[in-house]
Amino acid sequence: MGVIPFFYCVPLCGIALLFIDIPEIGPGFFPAMSWLLPVNLIAIILHFRAIHISPLSLTIPFLSFTPVFVIFTGNFVLGESLAPLGIVGVLLVVVGGYVINLDATRHGFLGPIKAIWREPGSVMMLAVAALYSLCSVGGKLLILNSSPLFAAMFLYALYGICLTAVLVGVGKARLSTIVRRPLLGMGAGIIIFLEVICHNLAISLVAAAYMVTIKRMAGIFSVIYGKLLFDEKGLRYRLLGTSVMTAGAAVIALYG
Repeated sequence: MGVIPFFYCVPLCGIALLFIDIPEIGPGFFPAMSWLLPVNLIAIILHFRAIHISPLSLTIPFLSFTPVFVIFTGNFVLGESLAPLGIVGVLLVVVGGYVINLDATRHGFLGPIKAIWREPGSVMMLAVAALYSLCSVGGKLLILNSSPLFAAMFLYALYGICLTAVLVGVGKARLSTIVRRPLLGMGAGIIIFLEVICHNLAISLVAAAYMVTIKRMAGIFSVIYGKLLFDEKGLRYRLLGTSVMTAGAAVIALYG
């Protein structure tokens, strides 16, 4: 599941590269690419592992913590900083992470905090959020040293090839499985293709932390999907927590 969308995105990115203008490549492009690719690979593998072992509504919402990490990585790598009100948004994101686990209050006030660390998928997704914060600022470095569209197409064409080679090479994926249902695969590839275009165009316009906060509002939809598609339980607190985290993201984006 991790490799299929990116595998089918590769030809789309390759075709797009034939029709977009090739920008002047800055000196920071390939150094950024050298660490961005492996970090991306590790992040996506852990991402899919997390949602495999734990409920969607207890894993995906923790991606809302990515902007918290981007505040630091964006400042360190890109020199970006948030306005003071951005701190309010950060606090809301943290509170949302607490509210998600309020159904654990029968174990005491600290029960929800302890529940986060007992749920392996949640812990893993927190690590993924930190890795994605590096991916976001690394991607913006590529843009600053080329252009939004070229950076997106070049990175994900190479990324799709590397991810497929790694997972097939270690026996975690098979080409026969990847190409078994090409129409569905192409549908997933188109979604990823459109997502990376929108991502790069958006992050080229604003500070990385602001853009990523809006992107992480997808967490609220994941909670809903978890209920509708998989009948996951404990929706009330998880949906409330995700909403608070999303509110934090909105505060950072709108008032930070």
